[in-house]
Amino acid sequence: MEEHEHEPLPSMPNARRQAWSATIAIVVIVLMIIVGARYAWDKRTAKLRPALTATSTTFAQ
Repeated sequence: MEEHEHEPLPSMPNARRQAWSATIAIVVIVLMIIVGARYAWDKRTAKLRPALTATSTTFAQ
């Protein structure tokens, strides 16, 4: 039988690296939520803008 050389397993990341990975993941998730909320807010207010501008021009006259 042939002897198979085993490749060494990758070392486990240390606690500091894991902490940074978790922090980066949380920041990315929060940014995605903020961008999604901004998009939804802009989409909702875009429907109201024509009504608001028509009302404001009526008062200005």
